[in-house]
Amino acid sequence: MKRKFLTLFMVMLLPAMAYALSTKQLAASINLSGKQRMLSQKMTKEAFLVKAGIDKSENIKKLQKSRDLFHKTLIGLIKGDKELKLKVCKDTKIQKQLKIVKDIWSNFDTDIQKVINDKASNETYQKIQSQNLTLLKEMNIAVSMYVGQSKDKSSKRAQAINLSGKERMLTQKMGKELLLISQGLSGDLEKTVKLFEQILVGLQKGDKSLNLEATKLPKIKKQLKIGEKLWKEIKPTFQKTKGDKRLLNQTISNLDILLIEMDKSVKLFEKSIKREKQALKLSSLIGQFMQKKSAQNHIINLSGKQRMLTQKMTKLALLISLNIDKEENKKCLSKAAKLYEKTLNGLLDGDKELNLPATKNKSIINSIVQLQKEWRVFSNNIEVVLKSSKKDTKALGYVVKNNEKLLKMSNQLVQSFKKAQTKQTFMDKSRLNIVDIAGRQRMLTQKMTKEKLLVLAKVSVSENRKKLQKTIDLFDASLQSLIYGDEVLKIIKPSSKKIVKQLHVVEAMWKDLKPLYEKKKLSNKELLKVVNENTILLAQMHKVVILSVDVADY
Repeated sequence: MKRKFLTLFMVMLLPAMAYALSTKQLAASINLSGKQRMLSQKMTKEAFLVKAGIDKSENIKKLQKSRDLFHKTLIGLIKGDKELKLKVCKDTKIQKQLKIVKDIWSNFDTDIQKVINDKASNETYQKIQSQNLTLLKEMNIAVSMYVGQSKDKSSKRAQAINLSGKERMLTQKMGKELLLISQGLSGDLEKTVKLFEQILVGLQKGDKSLNLEATKLPKIKKQLKIGEKLWKEIKPTFQKTKGDKRLLNQTISNLDILLIEMDKSVKLFEKSIKREKQALKLSSLIGQFMQKKSAQNHIINLSGKQRMLTQKMTKLALLISLNIDKEENKKCLSKAAKLYEKTLNGLLDGDKELNLPATKNKSIINSIVQLQKEWRVFSNNIEVVLKSSKKDTKALGYVVKNNEKLLKMSNQLVQSFKKAQTKQTFMDKSRLNIVDIAGRQRMLTQKMTKEKLLVLAKVSVSENRKKLQKTIDLFDASLQSLIYGDEVLKIIKPSSKKIVKQLHVVEAMWKDLKPLYEKKKLSNKELLKVVNENTILLAQMHKVVILSVDVADY
């Protein structure tokens, strides 16, 4: 009976698991769906500024930009959007709610475009006024639904390990591409160089597009500087290697030295999890979580190293074909192939020597099995290159043609390991609430400005004045919750200096603007201040949201 119950439970649970987003993906969805609420109010505000003839041309441009962003984001939430880093949430309730929003948006957008095209009538503005709150309300329901989802958040440390590990692969990819170019074959060296440099800078100084935070640990900084100095010596030789076999060989050797130095960085990032553990100073339960997290980082490190090996093997095969240090490079190729196979098998079945546990995740198991099939054929061609006394064009051709496929599959395995954790901590739940509330604040900056304009324009004055006061009170209360914490809202008090500082920036601005929102009559100068500075307040509040999503230790 118990087994039947468990089977039934799993059947009920599987669809939810299949549709779930990772906490990182969920945070992005909450952030951007929350931003939609703000945009609904920003568009309305900008439309009424146009109606009032205040900086008409400039506000039409702003309205167009807001409209385009709302539309792009809505479609991204429904269908996914790589540029916005939105992944589709297939939960049927969320999709149904987004369809409701889309239907409302269709009518609202028609009127907004009339304003943009200077064809709006009084009736148009009345429709905008009546519909914007409906759009806001339904969008807010969608945000709440996203908050109701749950999945674990990927660590910033994991991303640093992942990308510093990718640097190792790129050193080998550059070597391979130099060789391809020397043989008159195509190689996307420029793109590889650009990515290597972007990651190298991002690891040191941070890069939002790569989801990297600047490292603060002296040992890692020092090691990355060593890698950077070596890279600056190597890069200028790339253009001189064509037709110069000796310089080509020296450049590739230097890239191998760079590989060693970058590998040291990876290991330091992996060990830095201990620093993260100390910084958190949480309970023993969280301590156990961090140990588990450290093990996950080790898996990401080794699975990430596989990407590098696919490029190193290809490079070595090409060196052998060019008869450059043939015997030495054959030894290196054999060693690289054995390590790739040992690690691949270890990721599946476990390996004590590599300190790898056997994976139990069915999806990852399936990915590894598929990768093993691809590897077997690739490995056979590597063996031909190793055993052949002469240049084997067919085997080399296969390696050159298929190494990118093996690289891609190896990289997909890294991503699968990153997304495999499914347990959610209290901190994760609190974080989602913070992203939600902070995101709502952005919307409120625009809502209260819109309502202030409606009051000044003598549109439903009594009703809009009540709404305005309610919006002011909500913004005020939520800001205090974000600064000092709120047990009811399950918001923890921030300890991150960056977040605390940014919240106080918002608080200072708000203290200056709040009296103007509450004042019944404004001078032209005061009105312009409200209109202009609410945009700055929005931007400062947006920084809080981004920090809430990105900062590792809230």
